[in-house]
Amino acid sequence: MTTSLPSQSPTFTPEQRRILGQVYNLILSWRKEKRKLETASSEAAEPHVNETAKPDCTRSGGSDE
Repeated sequence: MTTSLPSQSPTFTPEQRRILGQVYNLILSWRKEKRKLETASSEAAEPHVNETAKPDCTRSGGSDE
C-alpha cells in the first residue's frame, strides 16, 4: 500500500499564506520566549560579579568603637 506524491506543489490563497505566516511567526516566538526564560533562570542562579557581600558596619559589635 503506497501513496503517490502529488504531481504539483500545493498552491495557497493569499489569505492562507497570511495565516501560515502568522503560525510560523508564532512558532518562532515560542523559541524566543524559551530562550528568554532559560537566560533569566540562568542569570538568577548565578551571582553577579558586582554583587558582593559587604559587612554591615551599622550593627553593634564592630571594632571601631
